[in-house]
Amino acid sequence: MNNKIVTATEAAKLVSSGMHIGVGSGMDMNPMPVIREIIRNKVEKLTMTSVLTGGYVADLLIGAGSVSTVQFPQIVMDEFGLAPCFKRKARQGQLSFKETM
Repeated sequence: MNNKIVTATEAAKLVSSGMHIGVGSGMDMNPMPVIREIIRNKVEKLTMTSVLTGGYVADLLIGAGSVSTVQFPQIVMDEFGLAPCFKRKARQGQLSFKETM
C-alpha cells in the first residue's frame, strides 16, 4: 500500500471477523465512519481492547454483535454510567472478558 490515505470503506475492509482491534475512549479521535462500515460489513467475533475506557464506539460495536471478547478497564458513557449495550450483553452472558489495568 503506497498511498496511506484510504476511505472509511477501504479501511473497514481491512478488519475481518476474528481479529483483535483497539478503539479509543470518548467521542474524540474515533473514526466513526470506519466503525459504521465494520458494522455494515457484518464483521463478528472481534476481540476489542478499549484504550483507557471504552465508550460510545465500543458500545456500538458490542450492540451490533461485532464483538465477542472485550479487554478493558471499564466501558462507560462517562457521567451516564455503564454503556447500555455492554451492560445488556454482559448480563446476558454474551461477552467474554479480559481485564486490563
